[in-house]
Amino acid sequence: MKRFVKAALLLGALGAAFLLGQSTSNFYKCWTPENDALAAAPRHHKVLFENDEVRVLEVTVPPGVREPLHAHRYPSVLYYISAAHLKEYSPGEPVVDRGQKDDGGVIFLPVGPPHQMENLENSKPLRAIRVELKKAR
Repeated sequence: MKRFVKAALLLGALGAAFLLGQSTSNFYKCWTPENDALAAAPRHHKVLFENDEVRVLEVTVPPGVREPLHAHRYPSVLYYISAAHLKEYSPGEPVVDRGQKDDGGVIFLPVGPPHQMENLENSKPLRAIRVELKKAR
């Protein structure tokens, strides 16, 4: 039953992300090939699957680590396998405490500015699956 609920949540979030992503006007505004998550923060982002529609990344940020500055080209859905208390840093913006997320939680992420995530946990890594929606414009 838990798997069914998680799958339903993920599918619902993907659908919402697709619809919300349709109006993304700054699709390429902050992204460059050099600051793409795979190029700028390869120790924290690994491709699990990619085709013309989606790119699925495994995201890992060890306890006490702040990942390198990077950007994401597409709107996406993030599924927390192992959530953590996070702070987000973006150049020219105030630091944002993203708080503690729940394991198994799912969120939608629009295209945004380059950022760094810092895992404030002492012993728990952040582990997540990020589904980037390539055709959401």
